[in-house]
Amino acid sequence: MTLPVSSAELEPRLPLAQAAGRAIPGLSKALHWLTAALVFAMFGSGVLMKQLGDGPLSATLYTAHKTAGTCVLGLTLLRLGYRLLLQAGGGWNRKVGGHVAHGALYAMLILVPLLGWAGVSDFGARGLLFGLELPAILTEGAGHAELLFRSHAWLAFAMIGLVFVHIGIAVGDYVQRGGTGGRAPTGEEGPAGQR
Repeated sequence: MTLPVSSAELEPRLPLAQAAGRAIPGLSKALHWLTAALVFAMFGSGVLMKQLGDGPLSATLYTAHKTAGTCVLGLTLLRLGYRLLLQAGGGWNRKVGGHVAHGALYAMLILVPLLGWAGVSDFGARGLLFGLELPAILTEGAGHAELLFRSHAWLAFAMIGLVFVHIGIAVGDYVQRGGTGGRAPTGEEGPAGQR
């Protein structure tokens, strides 16, 4: 039995400067795109459920939103652990602005779901899909739910703004590399003047 691991994932850990010219491991890509899909689904469901007001569709969207948020938080922590384990710094941009945007995006991917979780704990609506329930991280009825939900919403909009900054940096880097993704085009110099 063989595990579905690429040769890039088995290579020894490399500093970012050396790893930048290598392909990003498949698992990293899968976790990235799953997180991205969940973030956009969460954002859309959050906006839609607020516009719908009370009702069965809104309640279903709310439950799906909480479930997706829980998944985003778990996936983000998994991605950070995986990244630290492999020291896969992400070769898409080595500039300070890219690192700042990436770091801020990771912080938002943790903070926004935690604020939502705190809000539903205070509000008393911790139920998820499939009959699951979040543990309380605040006492129910503590009186902070409105502030937590408002902060959650504002930071979610800021996070979507960061997502678009991230997309812009990634597309710019892709174009700068000549449309080759994570590798320098054949015959051109890669990192540190290597061919």
